[in-house]
Amino acid sequence: MINPIKKTLHFFVKLERQIAFYPSVLALAGLLLALVMMYLEQLGLSQLIIKHVPIVMVQSFETARTILGTFIGGFISILVFSFSMVMILLNQAAANFSPRLLPGLVSNKKHQIILGIYLASLFFCLLALMLIQSEGEEVSTPGSMILMAILMMATSLTAFIYFIHSISKSIQVDHILYRIYDDAANQFKHLLEESKNKVDSPVLTQAPTDFSPDNNWALYRAEKNGYLSAVDMAALVKLMKMNDNQLQILIGKSYYMLAGTPLFKTRKAVDDDLQSDIKNQFIIESSVSVSDNEDLGFKVITEIAIKAMSPGINDPGTALSCIDYLTQLLALRLQYQPREWFQDKVDNSDESKPTTRVQIKTLDFEDLLFQIMAPFRTYCAHDILIVLKLLYMHKNLIQIAPTDCAENNRLKNSAELLTEHALKHIQLSEDKRRIEHLYSTL
Repeated sequence: MINPIKKTLHFFVKLERQIAFYPSVLALAGLLLALVMMYLEQLGLSQLIIKHVPIVMVQSFETARTILGTFIGGFISILVFSFSMVMILLNQAAANFSPRLLPGLVSNKKHQIILGIYLASLFFCLLALMLIQSEGEEVSTPGSMILMAILMMATSLTAFIYFIHSISKSIQVDHILYRIYDDAANQFKHLLEESKNKVDSPVLTQAPTDFSPDNNWALYRAEKNGYLSAVDMAALVKLMKMNDNQLQILIGKSYYMLAGTPLFKTRKAVDDDLQSDIKNQFIIESSVSVSDNEDLGFKVITEIAIKAMSPGINDPGTALSCIDYLTQLLALRLQYQPREWFQDKVDNSDESKPTTRVQIKTLDFEDLLFQIMAPFRTYCAHDILIVLKLLYMHKNLIQIAPTDCAENNRLKNSAELLTEHALKHIQLSEDKRRIEHLYSTL
């Protein structure tokens, strides 16, 4: 039976990335705090504070109302300003760098929490102002809530100062590039650790003999449009083992699928219930982020580099920085072999070998390198600095890659293609000489 826990956790992870998640939670927390303070006020909290620390209490009706009114106006002002700054940041990031940056910027927890502090303080002050009541000549002043409102205002001002610092830092291209690199690098490091820990289930580098899909396998199609965000491989292997079947997934993670196109094939036809269980293991969404797919970081950084080289922006320095981060990520990618085939586990007492149950389409190093280099060859072949930087990237990667591995030859072929393309677009003989000299050292 399918375990819905993973899908539920994935839903909450996606919900957490929404810009309104933390502000909404903290706003509700502010309302709850106001209700708690109202209850404590009825129990005599203000009288207790006046008895021990009278100097910190505001007992004047007019003073309390003025303070709360000023705070409410101030909170609305900084709230509008902060939201405006976030929108400006998102608009500039989409215009100058890449629209794919927006999910990462929107899911910035620090900015969400700061906006939530503003909303919590605003709602708290509104309820405190409502609690100030006039009964004949007697006026009830919730002194403890006024004191709490002052503390929340001080906290909000501190958060506002930090927000200005953070928003000015977040808009810098170096910070954006490092954040993308760090997310992708952490993904690769996590996958490498998983591969080392799974000693009993090594990554297969060649197609297993017990897994040979053909046209006789039953074909099943996708039911909706979207990107394949995640797949529960453990559940699929378990389902295939229980039914003594094998499954081939025809698209890879982060690939776009169209409703009605082939999604997977099985060696034996499955009934409707099992087909539904299999499809429940695919999480299909309208967009993907770097945290969903480690290879997406290459695409985002490449897009930033290409956009930086456009005539409207003309920022080769950013493109050079992008190539440095691509070099580091490709170095990590050389160490990681994506898992394409998944086998079931056998009992240690059983002498039988594990059976290959599931295959998923993966992006090999050659295709990944092509996706990175194709835009550079198309839009940057005329720039001598970019070409030389790319050749240095190939040279460094060739030096750290094993000489007998296929990736080494693919890097040399990519460098040859880049050199050939650049020599056709660069006119100066000195520039051509530098390119040919660097290529000869590979």
